Amino acid sequence: MKKLIGVFLPFAVALCAQAGVRADLRAGGKLYEDQKYGQALAKYNEALQKAPQDENASFGAGAAAYYLKDYRTAEKAFEETAEKDGKLVQDALFNLGNAYYRAGDTDKAADAYRQAIVHNPKDKEAIHNLQLILDQKQNQQNQNNQNQQNQDNNSSNQDRQNQDGKGQAEQNGQDPQSPSNPQDQMNKDDANRVMQMARENEYKKPTQSGAAQGSSVEKDW
Repeated sequence: MKKLIGVFLPFAVALCAQAGVRADLRAGGKLYEDQKYGQALAKYNEALQKAPQDENASFGAGAAAYYLKDYRTAEKAFEETAEKDGKLVQDALFNLGNAYYRAGDTDKAADAYRQAIVHNPKDKEAIHNLQLILDQKQNQQNQNNQNQQNQDNNSSNQDRQNQDGKGQAEQNGQDPQSPSNPQDQMNKDDANRVMQMARENEYKKPTQSGAAQGSSVEKDW
């Protein structure tokens, strides 16, 4: 009789552990649906302590942490889910991209979306979010290039103005180092205002909004 108990004891313990994990997952899911994300996260973590390889527990923990705006915790949970390479790997990669983006790391977000697309090339939501990030980066690069061009143009204009002023002063027999007369100063101020208005108009060019304005799509979990 003792041998039978000894043989079946590990199996009985495993069944109890599995039952405990399922209970924690059910409780976590209910709390999550009730938007009690802090309590849900605690339940999912309890499940992970009993079954570290359970992808449902790590995925649920990531989802709860995400809505708590604890994006670093969400990243870790979604990364662990993706590493388990189970049924939730593609969704985990997608939501990992969302967590990276919300944490301000657009490069890692783009990489996570790319991996999600590799696992499911038909994932329109991942493709959409990746395109938004790429568009944002392109718009930012264009604006940086335009700003640099404006600075270069302003510098060239100023050099030409200084050179013209020096030549005019020499023609009029004035000391090139002496202050310009009031009329010249007024003209220069007017020119500066025109250039400033041109720069401001350039900055106001519309750019395509990205996921930072809430256009990213998050999958239901």
